[in-house]
Amino acid sequence: MKKILLSFLLITYSFGYSQYAVADFIALNNGTDDDYHKLEKVWKVYHQNSIDKGEKTGWAVWKKTPVGNEYGEEEAHYVVINQFASKEQMENWTKNFNYDNAVSIMKKGLKGKMSNSALNKILNNGSKIKKEVRVYQLELLDATPLTGGDLKIGDKMTFAPMVQKTEDYEDVESYIAKPYFLNQVMNGKHRWWGFTKVVERNEDAYEQISHIAWNIPIPGATHDPYIVGNKFVQKILEDKMNSSREMINTQELTLIYQND
Repeated sequence: MKKILLSFLLITYSFGYSQYAVADFIALNNGTDDDYHKLEKVWKVYHQNSIDKGEKTGWAVWKKTPVGNEYGEEEAHYVVINQFASKEQMENWTKNFNYDNAVSIMKKGLKGKMSNSALNKILNNGSKIKKEVRVYQLELLDATPLTGGDLKIGDKMTFAPMVQKTEDYEDVESYIAKPYFLNQVMNGKHRWWGFTKVVERNEDAYEQISHIAWNIPIPGATHDPYIVGNKFVQKILEDKMNSSREMINTQELTLIYQND
């Protein structure tokens, strides 16, 4: 089955509708990385079932590489993204999620491959693995096309949390940042740029973050140094961007799991 609509990543050029996602930024307890992988591998069975039933459009696990400074005290080691075609679909999945039902789906999907006792042991260990989970519900506001074919395990993506400072900040991204990245995409120097807004968050999530910008680079490609060729106009555009938002440290992600 072709991997589509995964982690904001197959966006039509016309961008005629909004998409939504739930992004879990997960900080692990020390020494639990191997157990976390076991946990995500069994949960993949549930997520694939949910996608096959039309409850959502994509699921992926990204590892933060390398782990670096972040806006806050708890470092996120992994980012899990569930994607939806609409706000209604996202809300229905969130509202109707039932843990016991999910476990039943996993047991059925892993029958003959893993015993129920082994599965229960992995699932019961989940609370000991995760130190903190920051959950953000995101609306995709704008994006370029994705180039370079389907994503594959090992691909890189970056994200930059933003703090909105002016009322016209979203227009700044759409009318200044997007045309620049679109030009890079069209010239074969970049694969994708996307811009999302935080529409809901859990109690652990950072209140300061209002938006997140996402990028999929092309390894080894060098971007054009200027938005426009005129230095005077360039400075005006840069000043406008810098005054409209505070950009937190950009972080790199590596794709390690995704739906079939």
